Amino acid sequence: MAENHRLPKGRPQPDKPRAGEHVRKSGGADLQNGWYARHGTLSLSDERLVFVPTPLDTLLRARRHEMRLDDITEVERWPKHPGDIPVGGRRPRLLIHTPECVYELMVGDLDGWFDAVEKVYQLRGMRRPDAHVPAFTREGVENFMLAEE
Repeated sequence: MAENHRLPKGRPQPDKPRAGEHVRKSGGADLQNGWYARHGTLSLSDERLVFVPTPLDTLLRARRHEMRLDDITEVERWPKHPGDIPVGGRRPRLLIHTPECVYELMVGDLDGWFDAVEKVYQLRGMRRPDAHVPAFTREGVENFMLAEE
């Protein structure tokens, strides 16, 4: 697993959510890798998570970022338990681990996003039993909608 928090550079920008792409969840998010925050929209589809910066952030050289669901190795809630106080007064985040880097995303409904990503992987598993499933790291939260019983 990569512990590198530096965003990948030098590759083409991914597409915004395409017309035929089934977007399961979308909403405002901040990409917080490094000292420079990027504001924009995070979208979850059946194949990827894509971050699209606002027009103002694009003028300030922010780029789109794509996390393909097949490439994600871990989905982590930081801090792991909702009752824990984050170190240094930082806001809780959704950490998406990929081989290239760890994306730090601040979203309004952190546990809702975590559950949505987990549900998309469950849906993929129903269609393709051999589909890749990353590790999900979170404590103290149980969503009865995702329970198997």
